[in-house]
Amino acid sequence: MGVEQSIQQCRTDCNEMQKVYCEGNGDPIQAGQTEVVDLAGMPNTKKWVDVKGVARGTRQFEVMLHRVGDHWRTLGLLVSPDDDPNYLIVDDVWQPSLVAEWNARNPEDKQVRPGDIILSVNGIGKSGEAMLNQIQGSGRGSKLHLLLQSES
Repeated sequence: MGVEQSIQQCRTDCNEMQKVYCEGNGDPIQAGQTEVVDLAGMPNTKKWVDVKGVARGTRQFEVMLHRVGDHWRTLGLLVSPDDDPNYLIVDDVWQPSLVAEWNARNPEDKQVRPGDIILSVNGIGKSGEAMLNQIQGSGRGSKLHLLLQSES
């Protein structure tokens, strides 16, 4: 099965699961936060590397998210570990979500897109696992400061 087929199957499965496990507005019935998914088996489609400085043809930008409002439970990022376990790769952005709201309010060069690299979360970097823990441990009212790298 190719990457595109895997992503489509994942979306189909997610839609079916949402009917069973989510409220009408899309919020999970259970209290656990499940918006960040580790897809370690997915192939890496990133075309650039180097995160020690800003690699040629890339730029860094910051995203500030506040877990409030209708979508406070849904960050809206599907992420996977990078080949380098120090970073996370954005595989998809879901809607509706906090990240989708951020993207709608910000210019294109500040929007989170599939393929972006998450360098740090609330100042915690150099560990994809620690960044996932920081995201998953954030609750209602908390703030998330993400530093990302994207192709220019």
